[in-house]
Amino acid sequence: MPSDQYKPTIGLEIHCELNTRSKMFCSCPNGNGEIKPNTNVCPVCLGHPGTMPVANQEAVKLVMKTGLAIESEILKECKFDRKNYFYPDLSKGYQISQYDLPFCLGGKIDIEDAGGNIKTIRVTRVHLEEDTAKLAHPAGADHSLVDFNRSGVPLMELVTEPDISSAVEARRFAEELQLILRCLGVSEADMDKGKMRVEVNISLSRRDQGEKKLGTKVEVKNLNSLKAVEGSVAYEIERQSKLIDEGAKVVQETRGWNEVKLETYSQREKEEAFDYRYFPEPDLAPYRVSDEEIKLTRSEIGALPASKRARFAAEFSLDKKTVEIYVKNRDLGSYFEKTISELACWVKEQDMKEDVQAGEFAKLCRLSSNYLASDVLGLLKNQPFVQDRFKINPENFAEFIKMIHKGEISSKIAKMVLQDMFETGADPSHVIEEKGLAQISNEGELDALISGVIEKNPKAVEDYKKGKENAFQFLVGQILAQSRGKANPQMAREILKKKLDIA
Repeated sequence: MPSDQYKPTIGLEIHCELNTRSKMFCSCPNGNGEIKPNTNVCPVCLGHPGTMPVANQEAVKLVMKTGLAIESEILKECKFDRKNYFYPDLSKGYQISQYDLPFCLGGKIDIEDAGGNIKTIRVTRVHLEEDTAKLAHPAGADHSLVDFNRSGVPLMELVTEPDISSAVEARRFAEELQLILRCLGVSEADMDKGKMRVEVNISLSRRDQGEKKLGTKVEVKNLNSLKAVEGSVAYEIERQSKLIDEGAKVVQETRGWNEVKLETYSQREKEEAFDYRYFPEPDLAPYRVSDEEIKLTRSEIGALPASKRARFAAEFSLDKKTVEIYVKNRDLGSYFEKTISELACWVKEQDMKEDVQAGEFAKLCRLSSNYLASDVLGLLKNQPFVQDRFKINPENFAEFIKMIHKGEISSKIAKMVLQDMFETGADPSHVIEEKGLAQISNEGELDALISGVIEKNPKAVEDYKKGKENAFQFLVGQILAQSRGKANPQMAREILKKKLDIA
């Protein structure tokens, strides 16, 4: 572990591909997932001389929407710039980006630090640019291949202030931004598909040297998972700490992340920060943003992850861990709310006092959540919950929860019913009737069943009379086993106790 005498200073640069139908400056489909190389291309995104770019207005709107969601200032006058550098994936020799007048300045995102405290991470800017082509390096070959399907895809870049001070905070910021983007519909932000990519800038300084004295900055590029973000930062903190302890120099460089060895590796050294040459894009007029445009975009922002967390915890009496499941899985959260809406209507119809109704509603919320977040996800076997493909509709799931709540089916029978509903989409009443799973609540039938269990287990009966409580639980288990889980558990317990106390 690194010594506490060193203070990490960390900033992130995060690129996200936007959910638009076409590319940033041409009408080619925004189909970065296309398998066949160089399919979604035209003279504009191939960088042919003489072609003219036309800005994608939907991409502009999505960037402004993101900025408004994180409390950025939307500049009234913005422009595009040419970022000049040479690389094989950039056929024009420049990338259309933004420099001094981006669409969004400032902003913030709140996260939890490693201690569970809320920490505000400031955002420097959010700007819009075009993505580059994609390079492929065939194993053993002496050449590289270029796929231009990705070239020109709308790319949003968010840059943070160096407010992050640990590997956990770096991962949590990237994770929270990912949730916000998905919530807004701005980007799918799937890191494994390259739709969100993170770069980390990190340096270490001695805590006794004050805030102004910073260490040498190292950049770790192209991190494609949250695990890689956290792992690379943790590794760099440890690596740089050891170098300083040994009296060695931390070199300013760009490093990559090895997913197998779980370590960073040097890619190229740079004694000074690379100074790109920018100048205004002459083929695109400056962009002017009106108050009306800002107002309209703001009105399209729905509930964000932070407000969802607060509402789910307050309205549904759920613990923090469960709330996070529904915030991260929007479809599951939406399904849960639809189920609860059905149950809320049922509770209101009951002849109960207001405080009793509130208590019953809280129990139903927790019961629904237990089965959704545990049993249903278990049945999915690590597959994502997709509401449109889930066979059980919210009304039937609510009916299922009511049956458990009212004691009409035991937990054992509930699992059997849920399994059948999951496979067929049938309503719970139909499953229970078809499978003969109706609960035994007839006192005479239960009495006969319990008498048989007592007769077959004289030792357990004797143990109970000697004060061994686990013998009673054993007998209850035998009753449920004999009835294949159909015996009403509460009634069975009451009848068994009465018979044993009399005997």
